[in-house]
Amino acid sequence: MKNRVLFYSSVRNKDLFRIQRFYHIDIELIKNIGFNIFESNRISDFLCFWKYDIAFIYFYRYGLFPAILSRLFLKKVYFTGGIDGLEESATSRRSYMLQKILFKLCYFFSNKCILVSLADEGNVKKIYKGMLPPKTTLSFHTIEVEQYDNEELYEKQNIFTTISWMENIENIYRKGVDKSLNVFKYLTEKTEYSEAIMYIIGKEGDGSNYLKKLCAAMNISDKVVFTGSIDEDRKIDILKRSKHYFQLSSYEGFGLAVLEAMAARNIIIHSGVGGLRDTVKDYGIKVDIKSDIRRQVDYIYRELLNYNLFQLDLAQKHVTNNYSNIRRESHFKKVFEVPYEKTN
Repeated sequence: MKNRVLFYSSVRNKDLFRIQRFYHIDIELIKNIGFNIFESNRISDFLCFWKYDIAFIYFYRYGLFPAILSRLFLKKVYFTGGIDGLEESATSRRSYMLQKILFKLCYFFSNKCILVSLADEGNVKKIYKGMLPPKTTLSFHTIEVEQYDNEELYEKQNIFTTISWMENIENIYRKGVDKSLNVFKYLTEKTEYSEAIMYIIGKEGDGSNYLKKLCAAMNISDKVVFTGSIDEDRKIDILKRSKHYFQLSSYEGFGLAVLEAMAARNIIIHSGVGGLRDTVKDYGIKVDIKSDIRRQVDYIYRELLNYNLFQLDLAQKHVTNNYSNIRRESHFKKVFEVPYEKTN
């Protein structure tokens, strides 16, 4: 079996292959099924055809160019990753049309496109007249569920958490972090949450600068902690201590951080859009982000007070049953056509 995989994404720094969990997990899963991984963020690496047998490409934009090179050299090409640009409600008409063209081209040059959410699957169907093209397959992103399990619920603290990349303001709006701060501010006016703290985890930049000004204007700067980029252990520690998790996104292709929060038994306060319909389902508190947030605070407050341990257990089991790494690893074995003896 030819087992050299060139793993590509157009990231600025290959350190992100360890920092971003969806990259890291897929790399480890591909290694687990018997392949050697070579990581790349340069299209030119695909010219070295003697160094790899399979191209594994993240995202259907810049990934087109390494896919073309790989097929020219008769290599297999697998695509994966969320396709937010195919959600018409979350992008401009021009961006949508561009992503539509790029996806079709990536699909043409691929051996298989591994879709990661039902939302993406639905959007792909739309551009193929309601039918899924034959080279697509569905395999949800997954997490290392065991790392997040927290049996000692008495250690939970009155913490609200959200995770977001904050280098630009546009992503802050898309992730709804500004809306989350508004909800948090109003909840702290309630006696039960007057001492609550909110953690915002993620790389800082223009987005975090904007949020800090927003916190100052709302007089909650002393209640909000910006952690910046942190290692996996500290992130998991915060989620295990946290009781609540915000995900008020205007669109969410999948919602991997939400799965982590659910596995750590956080109550999810979410918008229910895109991939959140798959991940959270009916296990959290859904907020209508198109309506006045202030008017929904009393509803959120009541739901939080009524949320119980049984609901948290159900949410955690939902994650364990549907989004543990073993499921995606099993799917990779089929996609990569691993011989039977390699699966033992």
